[in-house]
Amino acid sequence: MRYEGISKMGYYPTPMNMVEKIGNRLVSSGSARWFDPCCGEGEALAAVAPHDAVTFGIELDGRRAEEAKKRLAYVVCTGYERARVEPASMQFLWLNPPYDAHSGLGGETFRKELIFLRDLSKYLAPNGVLVFIIPRYTLGSELVNALVYRYTDLAVYRFDEKEYQTFKQIVVFGRRRERNLRSAKEMSQTDRQAKNELLAYGKNADIPMPYLDEPDGRNWTVPIAENIENPILFRGYILDEAELRLDLAQSEAFKVAVNMLMPIDTGATLRRPLLPFRRTHMATLIAAGALNGAVGVGESRHMVVGMTRKVVNREVVRTDDDSKTIIDSESYMTAVRTIQSDGTILDLQ
Repeated sequence: MRYEGISKMGYYPTPMNMVEKIGNRLVSSGSARWFDPCCGEGEALAAVAPHDAVTFGIELDGRRAEEAKKRLAYVVCTGYERARVEPASMQFLWLNPPYDAHSGLGGETFRKELIFLRDLSKYLAPNGVLVFIIPRYTLGSELVNALVYRYTDLAVYRFDEKEYQTFKQIVVFGRRRERNLRSAKEMSQTDRQAKNELLAYGKNADIPMPYLDEPDGRNWTVPIAENIENPILFRGYILDEAELRLDLAQSEAFKVAVNMLMPIDTGATLRRPLLPFRRTHMATLIAAGALNGAVGVGESRHMVVGMTRKVVNREVVRTDDDSKTIIDSESYMTAVRTIQSDGTILDLQ
């Protein structure tokens, strides 16, 4: 990637006139979850999503993520690799990844478009719709196989001439399979035709490709989401403080800990017992601090404070060879401290 692209974190938004033409090929069947894992400022997804859609976005850049939050329902600022998203929870995936190569182990190089497609397809529910915006020259065998094995109802269109010149961008539409194909033997005749067409477009840039607004009667219907009112897992990195606060608020273990450690009623007071306290009861209550405060009436009025102290008793034992063994034993002693009206302090143990 060039230095300019690195400075932008690979961010090159889709031209809005092309976004409009992509949106013309999408049909909404009802409330659904629409997802853009490289959402930038959220303009593209907000433009194509219907008013009843629930929109989700992931953006690496903090400033762009703040802008996206103004347009999308849920946005997390992190890389998609560190986000926690519920699998098969989205009905629509808008995927416009960075256009670059990535070096793996052993010097092997992969296109980022391929990596993003492989990693993010798992979040799309069966029959969900994919919009995949990539340069035409990336349509090699690996990328095409990744598409065909995961998607059906595939079709590809190109940007208009002016917008096409910069990156040679094309748009692949597809529908998520119920399950991925395991081998080429499972391909149907339609799958083979789609594969050959995509490979031909990638191999020979002179083969005419239809434009986005070229009438061919093809549209992709985004399925409705079942139980869309139920929240799904959509979080940023687990160590992010804001996300951690949200997770703790929903944690059953944290609720139990709060009930154990925090007083339920800070204004609770002792009520008069049904029967008078015995001396041992009174001593226990005072030592525990339950009766801290003023006691008595008139001249006999005084303050009572209960205390518990740890006492360490040390014993030195001599053995036959005249060596010493020191044994420390700990015990807790309760005491009551009284403060008389004249300032006299007495400790009762």
